[in-house]
Amino acid sequence: MGPRSSGTPAPFLPPQQGKRPVGSGHISTTLAARARPTSSSRDQLLPVVSALAPLFPRGGLQRGGVVTVGTGDGTPGAEGGGVGDAGGGAGGGTTLGFALLAAASTASWCAAVGMADPGMVACAELGVDLGHLVLVPRPGPLWAQVTATLFDGMDVVLVRPPGPVRPAVARRLAARARERRSVLVVLGSRGWPEGADVQLTVEGGAWQGVEAGHGHLQRRHLEVLAFGRRAAGRPVRVGLWLPAPSGQVGAMGATGAMRDSNRGDSNGEVEAEGAAAARSLVSRHP
Repeated sequence: MGPRSSGTPAPFLPPQQGKRPVGSGHISTTLAARARPTSSSRDQLLPVVSALAPLFPRGGLQRGGVVTVGTGDGTPGAEGGGVGDAGGGAGGGTTLGFALLAAASTASWCAAVGMADPGMVACAELGVDLGHLVLVPRPGPLWAQVTATLFDGMDVVLVRPPGPVRPAVARRLAARARERRSVLVVLGSRGWPEGADVQLTVEGGAWQGVEAGHGHLQRRHLEVLAFGRRAAGRPVRVGLWLPAPSGQVGAMGATGAMRDSNRGDSNGEVEAEGAAAARSLVSRHP
């Protein structure tokens, strides 16, 4: 006599191919996008405003790369402060760092870590889309872990480390940015022990508009040196209005004329001292 049946029908098992159930054959668009080859030059770059494009060998932020932003005058605190900081020394490092986010933030998510008071009005005037900007003003001692986590959802992460970065931490953050195809922008190049793909250094700058003890700040001209690895191995020096009177980024030509890189308009009515400063910069660095 065979075993007694329990009366419960056996569960239905779908047909299988090997050890995996046969699926519907449908692939989601999200999965397809992640599996798409990433060799396209367009897919590998994030845009910057036109005045900043000459600082980068391919005219934009390379995905998976590291960019450092610093000042070259050695002034304590010159790399600190918020956007539009009018402190002493060359300054301008924070403003330049946020200016790098302006074009990318129009279509991508960006984050800023360690900027307690970046100056949101000035950021908006630079062209940063505040709706695509995540701020972590005081990450504390876990700043590196916070930065690494943000790469999961951000295309560009701007970070100001609280001090010198240990080489092992720098290597992990660079590897994480490369793995997630994001861009890491570090404020304060002296504290970054690893070589950057592009290193931006503000070597000189001066505000204009306050004359003979009265007036108001109108614009600041900066001289920025770009140098890096591989394609960025040849130094490039660019004169900028950062900010221009509009609050955005302007390219500075040999005549001192301003071109607003966000709007594409021009203004030839530059004060005589502004034109003289521009010509001085060009004559020193042809």
